[in-house]
Amino acid sequence: MTVFGMWCNSCSPLRVYHLKLSNGHQLIVKVSPPPAIPLLRRERISLETEVRALTILARINHPCIPRLYRYISYDASPNASFLVRQYVHGIPLSEMQNTLSAKDLNDLDRHLGSLIKAIGQQFSTAFGPLNKVAAGTGSYHWRDAFVTLFEEILRDAEDMFIHLPYSQIRREIYRWSFTLDEIQTPRLVVINVGRPSEVLLDPETRQISGLLEFGSALWGDVMLAEIFESPSDAFLAGFGPLPSRGQSHFIRSLLNNATEMQARRRLTDLIHTLTAMNPVL
Repeated sequence: MTVFGMWCNSCSPLRVYHLKLSNGHQLIVKVSPPPAIPLLRRERISLETEVRALTILARINHPCIPRLYRYISYDASPNASFLVRQYVHGIPLSEMQNTLSAKDLNDLDRHLGSLIKAIGQQFSTAFGPLNKVAAGTGSYHWRDAFVTLFEEILRDAEDMFIHLPYSQIRREIYRWSFTLDEIQTPRLVVINVGRPSEVLLDPETRQISGLLEFGSALWGDVMLAEIFESPSDAFLAGFGPLPSRGQSHFIRSLLNNATEMQARRRLTDLIHTLTAMNPVL
């Protein structure tokens, strides 16, 4: 066996190894970070979340979704948790974007839209992180699950001494959280899906060959995925029609856009927008 390579995703604390076996078979191994590394609350369960997401998505047998071969948790391993999954051949979209034509990009967006639609057609009976729902401690209302998720993000920011108007943010989130009650079906959503660094392309066909990351998955509103912040027409053609774009949909979009730590710099602007609005829907 040869360790063909190792890399770190800038958006993930996991260590990723590309293994090449003597028989030519290739594998990807993802290993949890050392205990001494400080993690965001969601990052602490990202490896287990990816395992659960890949297990769920194995039902649809999609060629762009890698197969999970094995998972060893902390309980069974004295050093670290790790998973072993299928190796998917391809080059990250981020490295090929400048070489693609407008038609290539439209085709990719359309394919990505249909792929995210397929992921979102997996349903659950409760909202929230995959591990909590599997343990029977999920939320029956999306509002409750979302507020819990958002509170974890704010606490992460507070732990890192990031200066934000926390009281105002919490007040506005609670004030507008009633718009989330329109989401009544828990669907599988991978929040980070569609990032150019996490979409693999076949260099010859220039088509999507696979997705890299599933550690941000949860049961919730499919529109929580980052790609819905500014979807292209081609993506929407592949995904299908969106909900009506009334004020309630607009408010949910603002709330969704503020759930990622990468968006913390925009939180204040979004909250100012919400504060200026009246809850008449």
